Amino acid sequence: MTMEPWRLLVLLLAPIAAIGMGMGYHLRRRRIQDGNSHDDKSAPLPPPGGMRSWCRAALGFETLSFLAANSSGRGFYDFVRSRGLRHGACFRTALFGRTHVFLLSPLSRAAAPTLLLDTHPHMAKRYLRTVADLLGEHSLLCASHDAHRFMRRAVAGLFASAPTADFVQSFDRLVTHQMQQLLLLRGKDEGRVVVVLDAALEVTFRAICEMLIGAQDEGKLARLQRDVMDVTRAMLALPLRLPGTRFYKGLQARKRIMDALRQEISMRRQNDGLEMDRRNDFLQTLLMKSHTHSAEEALTDQQILDNILTLIIAGQVTTATAITWMVKYLADNTELQDTLRSVQVDIASKHHLDSPLTLQDLNTMEYAYKAVKESLRMATIVSWFPRVALKDCQVAGFQIKKDWIVNVDARSIHYDPTIYPNPTVFDPSRFTNEDLKPPYSFLVFGAGGRTCLGMNLAKIMMLIFLHRLVTNLRWEMADQDTSLEKWAMFPRLKNGCPIRLTPIHKEKLC
Repeated sequence: MTMEPWRLLVLLLAPIAAIGMGMGYHLRRRRIQDGNSHDDKSAPLPPPGGMRSWCRAALGFETLSFLAANSSGRGFYDFVRSRGLRHGACFRTALFGRTHVFLLSPLSRAAAPTLLLDTHPHMAKRYLRTVADLLGEHSLLCASHDAHRFMRRAVAGLFASAPTADFVQSFDRLVTHQMQQLLLLRGKDEGRVVVVLDAALEVTFRAICEMLIGAQDEGKLARLQRDVMDVTRAMLALPLRLPGTRFYKGLQARKRIMDALRQEISMRRQNDGLEMDRRNDFLQTLLMKSHTHSAEEALTDQQILDNILTLIIAGQVTTATAITWMVKYLADNTELQDTLRSVQVDIASKHHLDSPLTLQDLNTMEYAYKAVKESLRMATIVSWFPRVALKDCQVAGFQIKKDWIVNVDARSIHYDPTIYPNPTVFDPSRFTNEDLKPPYSFLVFGAGGRTCLGMNLAKIMMLIFLHRLVTNLRWEMADQDTSLEKWAMFPRLKNGCPIRLTPIHKEKLC
């Protein structure tokens, strides 16, 4: 027996209407409560925004608008930009069932010392629930204040001077090998186009995995890389645990990663004991610490697993994205590319061809470092830094309710013309006199106790990749499409930045 279309429509819409009415009743009650609290005309008001229409919030229109921006070629920040133009430097919206407040420049820079340095008594770090589900509750990105301090101390050894010096040589070896392969492939096909994002993802992934979990066979690495990408793509998805959805695929990928890492840990513990294992990677260091130290000083297995995944994503995906934008900006500015090449070739001429780069070599690359910083500013891989209100409080002169999430917008600071004149122009020289910049005007890696632990490794990878590329090859864009990749957690080009390469030298790499 077939059902009439209108009856089917009623059955489909009835649950949505019921949910909307319930949420509307709840929002009306909250509005009455908010109104009562504003009887005192001198009391601060909540930020303006799209919450006044309970119907819009109840039906999730703001979340849908956010997802629509993220699934377009404009990227999710278009959602923030458009509402900033409508409401000003502070506005309120509803995303994924939570109230979000965005602070744009100049308010974001003014609030940064309090919010990012964790000195506000009623605010704490908070990422989207989807991010916490995918990275794990023990991830450095998602952990509470005390847990974060404990785990940060536990993993800080990875970024000490000796491991960093070793990483420089290891990454340089990988990049040099990759450049040689690119030249060989190009020699066979004069019209060959190289996709920068693919090359950057491959080399950064290998480097980070070698550092964290040691050398692995090609099959394991390929599976791990696919799963890491599925986790990353799911971070801004609707949290639907239904087969076929991006979030479900991300959760399944996380499970496979956790299983693979557990097998690795189990194998190391069974293989003649940890003391007999001569591996020198970070996982081995953490396992030895858990074996020889008390439970209060060492990480649990689950804490290790969550943070290995976090460090892989932070070390590979974000850095590869930044490298891609850097190559794109220099392709669009050929005069700056030539200037940089002249400087770097001069540095290379003083370096022995067959020896890898060192930290001391990188410290001489002042102009290249300015190009790296300008690339990071313009790309702004992490657009904002979220904090959650632990109780009703005030931020930037506005009333903030308990459980609201306040986002300190970094992108608006990096594109503020009062700080960076002509902010859409790629200009490394703007970092010549950094002391003249106001505080909290460069938030690429955050600030305070939550500053990115791996920021020096990221700069190192960008510097080495740039040095080896610019001293051996010229490049131009093969596709001028500037559309952004759909559903990407970090904004990057949909086409991956395809470039055409022209070798500078006929013989060995410089």
